[in-house]
Amino acid sequence: MKKLLTFSVITFFGLILMTCGSSKNSQTKTPAWVENPRNVYSSNQYMLAVGSGSTLNEATSDAFASLSQIFQMEIDATQELYDEFIETSRNNTEFFTEGTSKLLNNIKIGTNQELMNTTILESQVVENGTYYALAGMDKRESSRIYSQEISNNDLKIAELEASADQEKNVLQKLKLLKKTRLLASVNENLTRQHNIILGGAADTGETSKTLSRIDEKFRVLQQSANVSITSKNATGTILSAVADVFQKAGFNISEKTGSEILEVVIDFDTQKAELNRDDAEFVKWELVINILDRQTNRSYKTFMTEGRDGALSYPDALKRADFTAKKNIENQFKTFINQELLALN
Repeated sequence: MKKLLTFSVITFFGLILMTCGSSKNSQTKTPAWVENPRNVYSSNQYMLAVGSGSTLNEATSDAFASLSQIFQMEIDATQELYDEFIETSRNNTEFFTEGTSKLLNNIKIGTNQELMNTTILESQVVENGTYYALAGMDKRESSRIYSQEISNNDLKIAELEASADQEKNVLQKLKLLKKTRLLASVNENLTRQHNIILGGAADTGETSKTLSRIDEKFRVLQQSANVSITSKNATGTILSAVADVFQKAGFNISEKTGSEILEVVIDFDTQKAELNRDDAEFVKWELVINILDRQTNRSYKTFMTEGRDGALSYPDALKRADFTAKKNIENQFKTFINQELLALN
């Protein structure tokens, strides 16, 4: 795999060229490759994008961003997919694929200017001070990289799906299918990127069928992955936030009947904090969430978060405490669930 051309290298060579002779790098007319780069470089060999700016760095950055945008215009890829893949990879080292994460980066406009297998083919400054840069992605080499990564992921998907089909424990089965589903979503995304590189010649049907099949298995399993949530003192806001985290993780929220696979008990304790302030009232609060695996009678590590919130009145301070606890559930408890409950053993 070719090393990516970083901005520092581009700038370095740009400065060398400009000091060697302005006649070679400065001209009155805009270069021909700016108007139509395909007349200079073969569109069969490269994906091309032109950028401009008041400096060489600006021009190269604009060129890379324009090349990324070719993917973005065709793919409804979200930051959430990338973040979920990276988070799952961190929690399960055997799931991590560095090549896949780099390929997913190709659609993150403006956040990663070093696209895989991409270089600056031309750079020029014209007489009025405008800089131009031409970014090119080698189609043949990029296609090979995508094909190999998609193939590797297909093998992992098949292994995970086979293990899920044989698993009897509902929670373990959910873990396996969740990983399988995520990797299938990633592979469908990579296949659509590959299709753009090949100008529509890639086979996208198989990855879509695989994702649909696993989605259906996951949907059916959710009906039996029941979780009961109980509390004597949690507010509706807290209960809803906890339920939402479990639902997004693939569980189904149900009443406590004895058939649930997980039993969740919430304790949300609040008390007035005396800080001797005349201008505000304060609440000290503590949130504790315990999870019991009903299938194995295993108690998971307790989740706990606490804080102190203030407002002009005590009721308003309670509302702010409720809001802060909700935010901690949405962020910290979600990570806790992924690490303690859904990470493959």
